[in-house]
Amino acid sequence: MKNAQLMTLGDVTVYSPGVLIQDVKGIDDPEITVPVEFIEFRLDPLAVSAPHSHPSTEIWRITSGRGQVVTDDGELAVKAGDLVFLRPNQTHHLRNSGSEVLSAFSISWKQTQ
Repeated sequence: MKNAQLMTLGDVTVYSPGVLIQDVKGIDDPEITVPVEFIEFRLDPLAVSAPHSHPSTEIWRITSGRGQVVTDDGELAVKAGDLVFLRPNQTHHLRNSGSEVLSAFSISWKQTQ
């Protein structure tokens, strides 16, 4: 079948403490990749991630905890179950304001040549 195939997650890369990145690859043909990354991250209670930006759009699904997404134009309160859209090239970070681990699953688009 050429128009649909099963995919798998590649090797885990530790980006920073609590941040894991995986590429998406074809199961039958590992040379087939897609221009997205799956990123899972966890912040301990009261922890703050480092401010950063990147050239791609990113979507986060908050899977546990609560906190604030901080951007140049303000703060957005988030909790488990929320989806967050982040525009490219905008500085952002996440602050855990709760008493439990704040975790999220992210999809970001890679630059294509």
